[in-house]
Amino acid sequence: MRSSRSLLSKLKLPLIDRYLLWEFLKPFLFSIFTITVITISSTLFELMDMIIVKQVATIKVLKLLIYKLPDVMVQSFGVGVLFSTILSLTQLVKNNEFTAMRMGGIGLHRIMLPFLILALLISGSTYFINEKVVPWTNHRSENIVRRIILQDGIPTLQAGVFFKGVEDRYLYINEINRKSGELRDIIVYELQEDKKYPRMITAEKGYFKNKVWHLQQGKIQKFDKNGKVIYQSGFQNFEINVNQKLDNFYGQQKTTSEMSRKELKKDIKTFKKSGLEVNSLVVDYHRKLATPFASLIFVLIGAPLSIKSDKGRVFGIIASIITILLYYIFMSVCRSLGGNGLLNPILAAWLPNIVFAVVGAGLLVKEEFLNYF
Repeated sequence: MRSSRSLLSKLKLPLIDRYLLWEFLKPFLFSIFTITVITISSTLFELMDMIIVKQVATIKVLKLLIYKLPDVMVQSFGVGVLFSTILSLTQLVKNNEFTAMRMGGIGLHRIMLPFLILALLISGSTYFINEKVVPWTNHRSENIVRRIILQDGIPTLQAGVFFKGVEDRYLYINEINRKSGELRDIIVYELQEDKKYPRMITAEKGYFKNKVWHLQQGKIQKFDKNGKVIYQSGFQNFEINVNQKLDNFYGQQKTTSEMSRKELKKDIKTFKKSGLEVNSLVVDYHRKLATPFASLIFVLIGAPLSIKSDKGRVFGIIASIITILLYYIFMSVCRSLGGNGLLNPILAAWLPNIVFAVVGAGLLVKEEFLNYF
């Protein structure tokens, strides 16, 4: 806290901006710390079963927690921004400092300015961490879980996950029948030796046995460097010897949370070529950009809400919780609608931000208008 305050004092900013930023940073840092500790503690409680019942090494569980930290922290940024905005401004209202600023000719939009700038920086940091750090740490943590499951003698693949095999071969399984072991909607994407003309094999169904993929009712396609089909042939039965046991694929599986936008975009293009439905992947792709901007949106909607009451922290906490619940419930609904083709995937990813930004802007205009008329 002291280091943050000393840093602010060195910045050549107007006194009011330094004061507002300091009032914002105190609850923000506290919120990030509190949310992270609560989430990690909850996760640790669940992982105790691994240590006690499954006798997983404690060091492995600790690694799992460490790998989860970046994802937990970055998800708390938006919530922390909302809490900080509402708590700091409600305290200004309660202490009559907000009234003094307004009487001095300082409008709400000017008071919000340092919060908006800081929220923009936090949004940028969130996006960077989500792209460069979180996919890697999520993949490491998920691989630990997969290996623990593998030790139980249940070596199964995950449906709806893209993973890498040997020899520049990528595989995707859309659906798995756990009872029969049948795989459905299979894609095998291979880079040929010349690296110029990839080959894609799609099959309606198949199964994996003795290091061999047995594919049925599918087709083989080759593409030129522009993505145009230059060769196509159908088949009833096709075998691919991958020279790998099923459990070797465990560490290569990736969910969308384990991929960056660049990786996910590549998979989406591959799936589109094969004719598979990619709505849910497109939603997740655009959410990876839309979600970091929640920090900016929360300032826009949190600031006007803050000046509605002089109850201080109690009102701030209640208003923050309600806003967060509404935002994330709406986001979940939009994601489901977009993934099922009931809403445009791009709109599904951005609609929560758009709606809350419009509401926030409306509240802001209303407060400024009532102030002068």
